[in-house]
Amino acid sequence: MRQLVRSRLLHFIIIGFVLYVVNGHVERQNQRVLTCLTPSQRTVLAADWAQVAGRAPSANELSQLVNVALDEQMLVREAMLQGLHKSDQVIIQRLLRDADFLGIKGDSQDKIDAVLAMDVAAGDEVVRRRLIQLMQHESALNLQGLSPSNEELDTIYTQRPDLGMVPLRLSFEHVYFDSSRSNARVRAEQMLRENTQDSRRGDVFLDGNHFSNLNRVAITSKFGEDFSLALASSATPIGSWFGPLQSAYGFHLVRINNRNKAYRLPLNELVPELEEIWRRERQAQAWNVYVEELRDNYKVDCHAKI
Repeated sequence: MRQLVRSRLLHFIIIGFVLYVVNGHVERQNQRVLTCLTPSQRTVLAADWAQVAGRAPSANELSQLVNVALDEQMLVREAMLQGLHKSDQVIIQRLLRDADFLGIKGDSQDKIDAVLAMDVAAGDEVVRRRLIQLMQHESALNLQGLSPSNEELDTIYTQRPDLGMVPLRLSFEHVYFDSSRSNARVRAEQMLRENTQDSRRGDVFLDGNHFSNLNRVAITSKFGEDFSLALASSATPIGSWFGPLQSAYGFHLVRINNRNKAYRLPLNELVPELEEIWRRERQAQAWNVYVEELRDNYKVDCHAKI
């Protein structure tokens, strides 16, 4: 008799445990339901797009915006199911602030519980963004300890020819002729013909007459794009005067004293930067895979109560 009772008790325990697991699974599945966007929410998405793009979104673009919004809803829901909001101080303080704004009384835990029960957190932009950041951080942690192979670094180096480029740098001097004076070009051309280049015979240039080791960006900021392009593309031998080149201020006779050609740093000097690019790419890939897999666990209910 005792064995029979014990056997039945064991069966009840097993059945209870199974029912508990199944019920928990069902509840979690019921929680993994996304709500369709309302017409007003779609209108807001379209208006935000139009404000940035300067035009209304196409049907395809609006569909993509809706999918992004649903993904955000999904990620926030998943983060909260995983309890990521319970230990993050940024979110906790934000929830307490929401509770105070709503006039909810009680201790901190009571306030947080009340706000969560009202589903205020899902509507708080700061909380939503923080939850998604936490999810991305969790995804990135899975890649810790991994490092790229030499072949992968070489591939990035080959595919990104802009990395490690040291631009052309020029050292030059000039004689300036102020365009506010009507004969500026004539004076410059005459001096060039006479081969008597002397800054004292020109006009005063506030930044001086000698410049050392400037790249195109620095030259453009001082003299303008046209002057910079003409100077950089000049085939005049080093040490010879040429011009006049026109800038935003007037005309210039120029002599290049040194030309350091553009070159690219070798791969071994760019390893830290290449590794960081590899890491970012892997993180983006892992995140995309995670989001794609997560979508399979969610369904969109367009008949749910909104």
